[in-house]
Order: sequence, then C-alpha cells, then structure tokens
Amino acid sequence: MTTLYIIRHGQSEANAAGILQGSLIDTPLSKKGQLQAKNVRDAFEKEMLHFDLVFASPLLRAAQTAAIISPQTTTVFDDRLKEFDYGDWDGQKVADIHRLFAEFFDEKKNLLPDSEKISHGDDFASVTTKLNDFLNELAVRYPTQDILIASHGFTIKLLLNAVLGINNLSALNEPDNAGLTKIELTTSTQTLVYFNRDLTN
Repeated sequence: MTTLYIIRHGQSEANAAGILQGSLIDTPLSKKGQLQAKNVRDAFEKEMLHFDLVFASPLLRAAQTAAIISPQTTTVFDDRLKEFDYGDWDGQKVADIHRLFAEFFDEKKNLLPDSEKISHGDDFASVTTKLNDFLNELAVRYPTQDILIASHGFTIKLLLNAVLGINNLSALNEPDNAGLTKIELTTSTQTLVYFNRDLTN
C-alpha cells in the first residue's frame, strides 16, 4: 500500500496579504508559514514518521514547505502539483474577485465551475484528470512507500475530487495552510483516511 501525507503549504506572503495566488503567482512563505511547516515537522518527528520520498509543487511556497518538513529526503518536483491556474484573476485581491465575480462563488466562497470562461484559467475536469493520473502512477511505482506531498489548497481539493468523485466541489472547503490530508493507495483502490488535520499547535 502507498501512503500519502498531503500537506498544503504554510501561509505565504500572498496569503497574508489577501491576494489570490494560483500557479502564476509565486511568493515565499511568511514567517508564520515557516513556523507552521516547522510545527508539522516536529509533529511528524514525535510520531516517528519518516518519508521514503517527497513530491512537491515547484512553486516556492510548496517547495519551501517540503524542505522544512523533510529536509533530508529526496524531493521530486511535479508540475501537476502546482496550484490551480486562476488565469486573469491571479495576483488580484481575493475580496475584489469575490465581489466582481460573485456568480462564480457560493456563500462559503468556494469556487464554482465554469470560471475559466471568464478568468481564462484552468477548468476542474482537466486538472482532476491529471491528478488522477498522478495518483495511479504513485500506486504502481511506489507500492509500499510513505510519501509526503507538498501542494496547494485548490489542487488538493481537486486531488480529493479524483479520489472521491465529488460531483459538487463546493461541498468541500480547501484545506487550511499546513493542513494535512492522508490517502492510502493500491493499484485498485484510493481511500481517504483523513482531511485537513491541524498539526501546527
């Protein structure tokens, strides 16, 4: 069985500034984000959990998170783990996007389908397909390994869409900064063990 520990990066400078940050915006971790990643590392050490391999988004905030949590482990950077591309919305204030394009968000500020028609960014289905391919590859290539994955909020949400087949994505919030999700894989099964666990306290 392949066991995945999927961490959303710690708070980034763009997160702290309220800026929408997709695959085009690449800011480092804030001091708070660095501390969150260190707290996750400490929690793993207490559990004596060590990783055979790390996969990370090449974006700085995820790469930094992976390096803090598991600095001695080989890290493979995979573009499929980059954050969802918000297109023209990337780099704008989150509050402004919610106000100007309210029809693409529910009451919980979850992004709704078809925003790519306006934003010219990614669509849910194509990213979900890429992430499902990624999971299948891990199950085949690393059938017994414990793997840390450092990625991004909406990408992790779509990764869970690949596992759970969620027809209504607004039923699931994005994980918090440094929130941990665990998934177990075999070549015939994909199972969510837990979602968005807080190890930062």
